[in-house]
Amino acid sequence: MKNSKYQADSGESNYFQPFDQMKLISAAELAKLNARTRKKHWGELIQSNQIGMLFGPRGHGKTWVALGIAVSMSTGVDFLNKKPRKARKVIYMDGEMDLVTLKSRTIALCKSLNTNPPDGLKIFTPEIFTGLLPSINTMDGQREIDALIGADWDVLFIDNYSAWSGDGRETAEAWAPMMRWMLGHKRAGRTIIVIHHTGKTGKQRGSSSHEDALDWSVALKPADGAFSDGALRFNLVWEKNRHLSPADAKPIAVTMGKDEEGGLTWSQSDGVHKNSRAKEAKELVESGLSQAEVAKKLCVDRTTVSRWLKSTS
Repeated sequence: MKNSKYQADSGESNYFQPFDQMKLISAAELAKLNARTRKKHWGELIQSNQIGMLFGPRGHGKTWVALGIAVSMSTGVDFLNKKPRKARKVIYMDGEMDLVTLKSRTIALCKSLNTNPPDGLKIFTPEIFTGLLPSINTMDGQREIDALIGADWDVLFIDNYSAWSGDGRETAEAWAPMMRWMLGHKRAGRTIIVIHHTGKTGKQRGSSSHEDALDWSVALKPADGAFSDGALRFNLVWEKNRHLSPADAKPIAVTMGKDEEGGLTWSQSDGVHKNSRAKEAKELVESGLSQAEVAKKLCVDRTTVSRWLKSTS
């Protein structure tokens, strides 16, 4: 088989290797293939041979979480109660953060996880480059990125899609070339994680077809009182997954805070953060107020009260 930038390592020749050309195989042949099992890059949640997306609103912790996962993967340390089987080779392609902020966040994250900034995590930031970012949804841009990252890596973070998509279009047509490029790396055993923004509906921004070929997508959803008490609270909710059981795909309630010395702290639990206003609405209804009266008292509409009551039932 000819070598290509997408070819997986062939050191273990007893494992199945892809063909150069399209070929049909029988179900009987398929059942006998000695395929590699997926490597666990971050517990069961993120594995090899995958394309995933983490999306959420601006300013609510997407990059903090993504960088935390990248540090965990590249060092083997625990983050949010998950870690890889062993340290991985990770690349983080940032498209818009300034150098000072990226440096301070990386140092703070590593300190909070009791690890040194790892050599196994390679980072790109626009401020160490004088030119324009290549567009990841064009062939020329993909060739330029492939020349930079090479093939010796396990996980690639793209933060964020809008910054790397050239003209910023988020249509199905603009996404398709990037998806083909990511699928090539996936077939070679690598994992790509795209960081993206949410739209007005709370879903990932742009065409819904973005998620069609993804193996998983995780929504970062701000919790009630997201910035209270000097902490940032949010929920990580699995919108799509092809590899997890329902028990493994539970939401994760995350709190990012600071200790007495100003250092970063993390805590997590299964499930989602409780909505204190929903609890208050339920108590008011149980005291005899109508939903309309509760809505007026809490300065929200009746639809919101109804939704809160359903969430606490």
